[in-house]
Amino acid sequence: MRLSPLSLLASSALLCGSSFAAEGLTPLKYNNPGLTVDLGVGLWAWPLPMDFDGDGDLDLVVNCPDKPYNGVYFFENATGDTAKNKMPVFKPGKRISKGAQNVQVSYVDGKPVVLSPGYAHPDFLKTGIDQSVKLGPPANVHMNKVRANMWRMVDYDGDGKNDLIVGVGDWTEYGWDNAYSADGRWMNGPIRGYVYLLSNTGTNEAPKYDKAKKVMATDRPVETFGWPSPNFADFDADGDLDLLCGEFLDGFTYFQNTGTRTKPKYALGVRLKADTGRYLTMDLEMITPTAIDWDKDGDVDLICGDEDGRVAFIENTGKFDNKAPVYAEPVYFKQEADQVKFGSLVTPVGYDWDGDGDTDLLCGNTAGYVAFIENLSGKGVEKPKWAAPVRLEADGKVIRPMAGPNGSIQGPCEAKWGYSTQTVADWDGDGLPDLLLNSILGKVLWYKNVGTRQKPKLSAGQPIEVEWNGEQPHLAYGWLRPEGKALLTQWRTTPVGIDWNKDGLTDLVMLDQEGYLAFFERAKQDGKLILKHPQRVICASKESQAPGLLDKALEHLKVKTPVAMTPGEPLRLNSGIAGKSGRRKICIMDWDQDGKVDILLNSANANFLRQTNNAEGKWFFADMGLLSDANIEGHDVSPTTVDFNDDGVPDFVGGAEDGHLYYLRNPKAK
Repeated sequence: MRLSPLSLLASSALLCGSSFAAEGLTPLKYNNPGLTVDLGVGLWAWPLPMDFDGDGDLDLVVNCPDKPYNGVYFFENATGDTAKNKMPVFKPGKRISKGAQNVQVSYVDGKPVVLSPGYAHPDFLKTGIDQSVKLGPPANVHMNKVRANMWRMVDYDGDGKNDLIVGVGDWTEYGWDNAYSADGRWMNGPIRGYVYLLSNTGTNEAPKYDKAKKVMATDRPVETFGWPSPNFADFDADGDLDLLCGEFLDGFTYFQNTGTRTKPKYALGVRLKADTGRYLTMDLEMITPTAIDWDKDGDVDLICGDEDGRVAFIENTGKFDNKAPVYAEPVYFKQEADQVKFGSLVTPVGYDWDGDGDTDLLCGNTAGYVAFIENLSGKGVEKPKWAAPVRLEADGKVIRPMAGPNGSIQGPCEAKWGYSTQTVADWDGDGLPDLLLNSILGKVLWYKNVGTRQKPKLSAGQPIEVEWNGEQPHLAYGWLRPEGKALLTQWRTTPVGIDWNKDGLTDLVMLDQEGYLAFFERAKQDGKLILKHPQRVICASKESQAPGLLDKALEHLKVKTPVAMTPGEPLRLNSGIAGKSGRRKICIMDWDQDGKVDILLNSANANFLRQTNNAEGKWFFADMGLLSDANIEGHDVSPTTVDFNDDGVPDFVGGAEDGHLYYLRNPKAK
């Protein structure tokens, strides 16, 4: 996943809650008093634990550089002292300022000090990061361009003067994507994570910082796999400051101070372990640990943010392994339910999954999970009451495709991501809804429902196989190749099961290996269902009312993915390769209620591709532009339709980068 460009951080109007209600888009609310769910902001959580409201207990403040949920949010601890209850249930977040990348907290004389690259925010308790004071050194102290740029303040050498510490992430050797050998080995270098010291040669009142120098571990620089988030604290209780770092992936590295408080000397890094004996890891990646004695028992715990906006408490057990502290497994904080959320880059599908007559939601996300979010209100309620997300299982195991070391075209730094995107359809014609799923791998699977209509139960995923005309086309990039007849296509793009040609059989419509929106027709052969070779018969209308509009609507995408809507020609929704491929989220239904199926395609919210006609085995679509003027798109928006109020007209729900779901009434609705 690419980080937000700087332009995102200074973007136009923030599109949270009521700020875009005028355009019709509104966040779905749980409407379920008493419900608790995972505490979360949008994409990327930077936790800043502190007593924000001055009532004597520790609260959580979480910085979120995301869109549309950008901001610094205060989650109030209404339970009391964390020494008595280390897992309080927090109040919903309240936005106190804008958000930005690389915002971290330090504790100087027991008080929180919040820094961002090159700046301090001394009025943080009143204005968040809206007010800034320059620290003096350049914002980037490293020789190359950086992605991680994590500033903290600490008296590094015990001389009473507060120094600056900067953790950087250098991607120069890593590049970005498409750098595998034919057998799946990554041929570029790693992400480099270094830690710099800027010594204060002045005073605390008038600081003057020396040139940045890398902190050393024996005879070499301290190094992590990027994203170091450095924490200096006395982790082993021997009176000096040790160093604990995170990384771009999911683990923690500990550098013991084998010197003294005034003359630090660091040992080589060791991976931290949990009290289960396994390495200590977070559920996702891009982790941001902050060291603090959260439970006030005299040792140093960790409060750590995850990529999907959640925040975990990692308790110091007081035990040691290889001279390194041992921690309990991460436990994610809870909050009173507010806006419906499931991870980040959430991919919703509106469907009555439990057969009780109302529209539920099935959602994927970056982690690869798929969740069932149950509508508890019944049909006919426009603002339903929702249950907490429940992760779906298949054959008794939680569904979670992940890239692993070489499954992502963008390299090994994406090992923990899954990017699940799915639809629901009766794939095998037995009258029960099944699950069709694509992911970061581009391998399209179906999960057979072996339960009942009211209590679905999924068997293990099976490859969707195609009767290819000759050898299966393969992707023009990467090392992954098809296995037999199993479909291997572009990553992160929705597989839609639908009876496209109205013959009573469930077909497949999705992007093929070159980014064309293809029709995979279903047929019966010798009494068995088969899927035929894809056809590029979904075309741009010669009567298109908005030529070129779709490209314009997608100009702001983080990864430019061109769209071809040449009148009369097949729709090519993405002509990019490698990391720029795929990424198309689609929903197919009759949006304008004219009797012909239409397409909603991800953009700032969704573009409406209206079917104008079909003739000679081809279907033609005109781009009618965005559903709304509001921009809820970061990486992308995943569209679906719902009918909460049971009026027979499909309404829009968009899953945004921030993991929240945004609702829009269909203008055809009365």
